[in-house]
Amino acid sequence: MSPSRQLDRLAIALSAICLAHCLAVTLLVATLPLAAVRFGGDAHFHWFMLWVVLPTSLLGFYLGFRGHRRPEIASFGLVGMSLLTVAALTGHGTWPEYLEIVISVVGSLILAGAHWSNFNEVRRLQPQA
Repeated sequence: MSPSRQLDRLAIALSAICLAHCLAVTLLVATLPLAAVRFGGDAHFHWFMLWVVLPTSLLGFYLGFRGHRRPEIASFGLVGMSLLTVAALTGHGTWPEYLEIVISVVGSLILAGAHWSNFNEVRRLQPQA
Protein backbone atom coordinates (compact mmCIF):
# COMPACT_ATOMS: atom_id res chain seq x y z
CA MET A 1 0.00 0.00 0.00
CA SER A 2 1.36 3.43 -0.93
CA PRO A 3 2.39 5.95 1.74
CA SER A 4 -0.24 8.37 0.40
CA ARG A 5 -3.04 5.86 0.97
CA GLN A 6 -1.77 5.08 4.46
CA LEU A 7 -1.59 8.79 5.35
CA ASP A 8 -5.07 9.39 3.94
CA ARG A 9 -6.44 6.58 6.11
CA LEU A 10 -4.68 8.01 9.16
CA ALA A 11 -5.92 11.52 8.37
CA ILE A 12 -9.51 10.30 7.94
CA ALA A 13 -9.29 8.59 11.33
CA LEU A 14 -7.86 11.76 12.90
CA SER A 15 -10.64 13.84 11.36
CA ALA A 16 -13.19 11.45 12.81
CA ILE A 17 -11.56 11.75 16.23
CA CYS A 18 -11.64 15.55 15.95
CA LEU A 19 -15.27 15.48 14.87
CA ALA A 20 -16.25 13.21 17.76
CA HIS A 21 -14.37 15.46 20.15
CA CYS A 22 -16.05 18.62 18.87
CA LEU A 23 -19.50 17.09 19.18
CA ALA A 24 -18.97 15.40 22.53
CA VAL A 25 -16.91 17.95 24.43
CA THR A 26 -19.86 20.20 25.23
CA LEU A 27 -21.75 17.32 26.82
CA LEU A 28 -18.63 16.12 28.63
CA VAL A 29 -17.81 19.53 30.04
CA ALA A 30 -21.43 20.11 31.03
CA THR A 31 -21.73 16.81 32.90
CA LEU A 32 -18.17 16.41 34.15
CA PRO A 33 -16.74 19.88 34.76
CA LEU A 34 -13.63 18.44 36.38
CA ALA A 35 -12.70 16.59 33.16
CA ALA A 36 -11.63 19.82 31.46
CA VAL A 37 -9.44 20.77 34.41
CA ARG A 38 -8.02 17.27 34.82
CA PHE A 39 -6.93 16.92 31.18
CA GLY A 40 -5.67 20.46 30.63
CA GLY A 41 -8.71 21.96 28.98
CA ASP A 42 -10.16 21.99 25.50
CA ALA A 43 -7.54 24.32 24.01
CA HIS A 44 -4.75 21.79 24.70
CA PHE A 45 -6.61 19.12 22.76
CA HIS A 46 -7.01 21.45 19.75
CA TRP A 47 -3.32 22.35 19.77
CA PHE A 48 -2.33 18.68 19.99
CA MET A 49 -4.66 17.76 17.12
CA LEU A 50 -3.23 20.55 14.94
CA TRP A 51 0.30 19.28 15.54
CA VAL A 52 -0.79 15.82 14.40
CA VAL A 53 -3.38 16.61 11.72
CA LEU A 54 -1.60 19.35 9.76
CA PRO A 55 1.67 17.53 8.97
CA THR A 56 -0.14 14.26 8.30
CA SER A 57 -2.62 15.92 5.98
CA LEU A 58 -0.04 18.02 4.15
CA LEU A 59 2.16 15.00 3.51
CA GLY A 60 -0.81 12.87 2.45
CA PHE A 61 -2.05 15.48 -0.02
CA TYR A 62 1.46 16.09 -1.36
CA LEU A 63 2.05 12.40 -2.00
CA GLY A 64 -1.41 11.98 -3.49
CA PHE A 65 -1.01 15.01 -5.74
CA ARG A 66 2.27 13.66 -7.09
CA GLY A 67 0.29 10.73 -8.44
CA HIS A 68 -3.06 12.14 -9.51
CA ARG A 69 -2.21 15.81 -10.28
CA ARG A 70 -5.66 17.05 -9.23
CA PRO A 71 -5.18 20.41 -7.47
CA GLU A 72 -8.86 20.65 -6.50
CA ILE A 73 -8.43 17.75 -4.07
CA ALA A 74 -5.48 19.40 -2.32
CA SER A 75 -7.28 22.78 -2.36
CA PHE A 76 -10.33 21.19 -0.74
CA GLY A 77 -8.01 19.78 1.94
CA LEU A 78 -6.38 23.17 2.50
CA VAL A 79 -9.80 24.73 3.10
CA GLY A 80 -10.56 22.11 5.78
CA MET A 81 -7.14 22.55 7.41
CA SER A 82 -7.54 26.34 7.36
CA LEU A 83 -10.93 26.18 9.08
CA LEU A 84 -9.56 23.85 11.76
CA THR A 85 -6.53 26.07 12.29
CA VAL A 86 -8.55 29.28 12.56
CA ALA A 87 -11.01 27.67 14.98
CA ALA A 88 -8.22 26.24 17.15
CA LEU A 89 -6.00 29.31 17.21
CA THR A 90 -8.50 32.15 17.38
CA GLY A 91 -11.83 30.61 18.31
CA HIS A 92 -11.16 29.18 21.74
CA GLY A 93 -12.09 31.72 24.37
CA THR A 94 -12.75 34.43 21.77
CA TRP A 95 -15.79 33.21 19.84
CA PRO A 96 -19.05 31.87 21.21
CA GLU A 97 -18.57 28.16 21.86
CA TYR A 98 -21.21 27.12 19.31
CA LEU A 99 -19.36 29.02 16.54
CA GLU A 100 -16.06 27.37 17.36
CA ILE A 101 -17.78 23.96 17.31
CA VAL A 102 -19.57 24.62 14.01
CA ILE A 103 -16.40 25.81 12.27
CA SER A 104 -14.38 22.90 13.68
CA VAL A 105 -16.98 20.35 12.59
CA VAL A 106 -17.28 21.85 9.10
CA GLY A 107 -13.48 21.93 8.78
CA SER A 108 -13.21 18.30 9.92
CA LEU A 109 -15.87 17.16 7.46
CA ILE A 110 -14.25 19.04 4.57
CA LEU A 111 -10.83 17.65 5.47
CA ALA A 112 -12.12 14.09 5.78
CA GLY A 113 -13.91 14.45 2.43
CA ALA A 114 -10.74 15.70 0.76
CA HIS A 115 -8.74 12.80 2.19
CA TRP A 116 -11.42 10.39 1.01
CA SER A 117 -11.18 11.85 -2.51
CA ASN A 118 -7.38 11.73 -2.38
CA PHE A 119 -7.46 8.12 -1.18
CA ASN A 120 -9.90 7.04 -3.90
CA GLU A 121 -8.01 8.86 -6.66
CA VAL A 122 -4.68 7.31 -5.66
CA ARG A 123 -6.35 3.89 -5.48
CA ARG A 124 -7.95 4.38 -8.90
CA LEU A 125 -4.58 5.17 -10.50
CA GLN A 126 -2.62 2.32 -8.90
CA PRO A 127 -2.49 -0.98 -10.74
CA GLN A 128 -4.35 -3.70 -8.91
CA ALA A 129 -2.20 -6.61 -7.75
